[in-house]
This record gives sequence, C-alpha cells and structure tokens, in this order.
Amino acid sequence: MKILILSASIGSGHTKAAEALQKIFGDNAQVVDFMSKEISSLNWLMKKIYLAALKFIPDLYDRIYKFADGRRAGVTTRFFSSALMYLPFARLLNKFQPDAVICTHPFPEAAASLWKFLHAKSQRKFFLAAVLTDYSLHEIWIFGEVDAYFVATENMRRELLTHCRAGQKIFATGIPIAQEFSNVEKISDSTRTNILIMGGGLGLGSIEETLSELDKIRRPLKITVVAGQNEKLSSRLKKLREKISHPVEVLGFVSDVPKLMAAADLLVTKPGALTMTEAFAAGVPLILHAPIPGPEFLNAKYAVEHGAAISVGERKISAVVEELLAEPARLDEMKLCAKKLSKPFAAAEIVRQIESFP
Repeated sequence: MKILILSASIGSGHTKAAEALQKIFGDNAQVVDFMSKEISSLNWLMKKIYLAALKFIPDLYDRIYKFADGRRAGVTTRFFSSALMYLPFARLLNKFQPDAVICTHPFPEAAASLWKFLHAKSQRKFFLAAVLTDYSLHEIWIFGEVDAYFVATENMRRELLTHCRAGQKIFATGIPIAQEFSNVEKISDSTRTNILIMGGGLGLGSIEETLSELDKIRRPLKITVVAGQNEKLSSRLKKLREKISHPVEVLGFVSDVPKLMAAADLLVTKPGALTMTEAFAAGVPLILHAPIPGPEFLNAKYAVEHGAAISVGERKISAVVEELLAEPARLDEMKLCAKKLSKPFAAAEIVRQIESFP
C-alpha cells in the first residue's frame, strides 16, 4: 500500500502530525509539503500571504476565518481553494500514484477532493483521509469525497457526523504526535522550577516579552526557550538572556521535545494544537497566551475547560505563573488533567484504521 501524506508548512503542527504518521507507516509512506515552492509557486505565494496576514493584520485574518466557517461562505472558500490547488495535486498524483492520500491540512484535502469529484468514473482510485490538527471543527475541512476523518475529540466526531454524507467514516483518535511521547518519564529538579517557553516552529507568541515577564518572578527558576526555525529571534534571545536574573537556555529548532517536556514543570506557549497535544502526553501544565486568531482561541478554550491550562488573557504572565506556583496542589491537579486528555497512540491508531480499509 503506497501512502502519500500531504502537509503544509504553515507553522510546524501540520508537518509534525504528518511525520508522526510516516514513521509508523514506514518506507511505504512519503510526506510532501504541499505549500512548498517546489510543488507550486502559487501555493508558496498563498502561504506567504497567509503568514503576512497573521503578522501584520491578525484581526482581518480572524474575521475571514470566522466568516469562512459559515455554511454558504464555507462552500465558496472550499471551491476556490480546491480550484486553485487542483493542478499541483494532479501532478503529485501522477508522480506518486498512491493507494491512499492523507491530508493534515485542508488545502491539499480540498485539491484531492476536487480530483475525486471530477474523476469519479476514473479507473484510478485512492483512499482519501483527512487528519484534523486542531481541537475544533471548521467548514473548510468538510468535503463529501473524503473517505475517512480523524479528529481530536469525541465532541468533534459527533459534530462532524451532522455534516457528512452516508458512508464517510469518522474516528475520534486524537491528534497524531511522535511515538516518543507514549512513554515520557518526568525529570524533576527540587531546587528550581523548570519553565519551558515555546512558540511553534516559527517562534511565534511574543517570546521575548514572555522571557522579560518571567524575570519579574523572584522564586528560583530555570528557563528553557525554544525559538524554532526563527534564527533572528534566537539571536535576540541570546542577547536578552544576559539581562535575565534566572539561568536561561536558548534553543533553536529541536528534535528532543519529549525530553524537554519531561524536564518541564510548566509550559508557556501559544495554543498550537500539536504543542498542546504533546504537553498533554507529557503531563505538563500549560500557560497559554498570544493565540493566533482563529482555531487557537478554541484550542485554548478546550485545554482550559478541561483543567489542563490557564489562559493569560489580559493579565501579566508573571502574575499568572506566580499564583500557580504558590498553589502546588493546583499545579498537581493540572498535571493529572493533562494526562487525562492525552492520546499518545493516536498516530498508531490512525495508521491501523487506514491499513484496515480495503
């Protein structure tokens, strides 16, 4: 069974989910960044516009995201995204000739769905699966040509059932993460509270301001900051740490996130779904701030409502962290809540389900 996994390098979450699946499928699976310039200059340009909108006009992006979640607007958005990206997908299909296509982002899913619709009578067939990488459902994911959906929660599964046609399969597997998170063992340091700061692969989430805020805390801390692929941010952080009274380690792109989370007592991050899912598996309480407009607000709501996170809102991060560290019983309860939300074997379950289909 040949598997083509289509991701999108818009943030790191979609790619990390794809890679988690590929590792279990093995050599029969290939991960392709659908938004790379090598695949399509137009796709790459759309990615650049998207990232620029997030940075410079986030309120506009938020309005577009909410507008597109309406039934009528959702249909229009799906049509345009599928039409614009149809040809790059068709080229990939001819090149790889897969038996199954798995999409961890709605853009390649839209293109694949349009191909299946236009070629319904074709001899070439492939199984199409969509793996949703947030804790909420959005209209842009909903296509009648998808054979199977894999979602984060049971509530999402029930909601999606009301939109889907007969015969479409929906599984509440959780979001796929690396297998290493299935057996994370905590590493404790009784002398200092270990705080991990992350901002996804792009190093988003006001990381410099967060580090400066944590310097206001007087109790002993050790701070680890992950700047991701943002080299300019990494350089600025290394200069800033000279002014910080706590010991600070600045890291760029890392591959040992399970180890970092195992040593963390608290994770301060924007509410990206993959980072949250990894934290649940590691049993790390979350301080959530600076959400990207759109799904990250709903990701934060999910974690807060289930007791695994605190959303900063308009408060100062230093005050929120101080309050939490003064209540060790509450911190322990948040760890337990995070573990209850954990689904570390989601990737293996998704692979098992896909391989079971004829």
